[in-house]
Order: sequence, then structure tokens, then C-alpha cells
Amino acid sequence: MNSNKAPLIIYWTIVAAGLLSLFLPLIIEYGIVVTLIISFICSIFSWGFAMIIGGRKLIYGSVILLLSPYIMLFSLKLFS
Repeated sequence: MNSNKAPLIIYWTIVAAGLLSLFLPLIIEYGIVVTLIISFICSIFSWGFAMIIGGRKLIYGSVILLLSPYIMLFSLKLFS
């Protein structure tokens, strides 16, 4: 891995923005649509930065971020 910390800071900032978008359905009425869009964009960009950094675990984190709104929808449907 690179000793440069800037890509890691950018990666975790993008991932944090994607994770924070999961709270939008609780705040606004059609928040799930916005959550799907924001998490998709954040996961694509975080995947790109993970490829630059070269961390396999970071790539897995980006894939999980991509799947997280769907997992949330499935769990809401399952437990309601």
C-alpha cells in the first residue's frame, strides 16, 4: 500500500457519505430513491479509490456499500 494517506482519507469520506445516506428514508418521504442514487455513486467512487490504493478489503467495503440499501429494503420488508 502507498504511504500517502490522502487517498485513504478520500475513500473513507466517500464511504461515510454513502453510509449517512442510509438515514435519508427516516428524514424525507421518498428518501429511499435518494439513498439508492447516493449510495450507488459513492460506492462507484469508493471502488475507484480502492483500486488506486490497492486494498482488497477496501474493495469489499465498496461492494457492501453498493448492496447496503438493498439489504436495508429486504430487512424492512422481512420484519414488517
